[in-house]
Amino acid sequence: MSIESKIRLSLPATVLLERRIITRSFWSMPSWYLYAVVVGDNVSASASMSGSGSLAGSTEKGDLFAWTGHTVTLYKDACERYWHALIGDKPLVYVVCRDDADDEEHPDVSVSPIIVTIDYDEATACAETDSLVLSAPIPPELYRYMESFVLEHYKPAPFKKRKRRNWSEEPANGNSQNKQGI
Repeated sequence: MSIESKIRLSLPATVLLERRIITRSFWSMPSWYLYAVVVGDNVSASASMSGSGSLAGSTEKGDLFAWTGHTVTLYKDACERYWHALIGDKPLVYVVCRDDADDEEHPDVSVSPIIVTIDYDEATACAETDSLVLSAPIPPELYRYMESFVLEHYKPAPFKKRKRRNWSEEPANGNSQNKQGI
């Protein structure tokens, strides 16, 4: 874990995507799923990002590809969003991918991760620009980092109940004496 400043925490991450081949009568195409995001001190942040993922294994549904060299960055000003994710039913990690279907050098890999985030707003903004956004349950290591970051930096604003207006004291014709003749 590297602390870059008091307002930011960057964690090295490795992204594992699962490629499943969907086959119909005369055609087949790949479908991508976020298998896992691995973070923490045991993930090398200095590993260079390759242009395409390397084959990392397989599951019963498809092949696993790994991308190293990514980071998950937590920002102090986004702590409220992280807090809402923590208290929600199912906190997620999001991976925004770029379409690499035109890459002739690696025809097996048609996507590549470009952003790894736990911020729902950032993921939604990327989805609105037609980027492929994949999600998976947040891994326990990242959950612990996120929880400690929120506990250290987030101070909820105190709840302030607003004062209700006394409607019975206003004139019946709707003209209030507070209005300035508009």
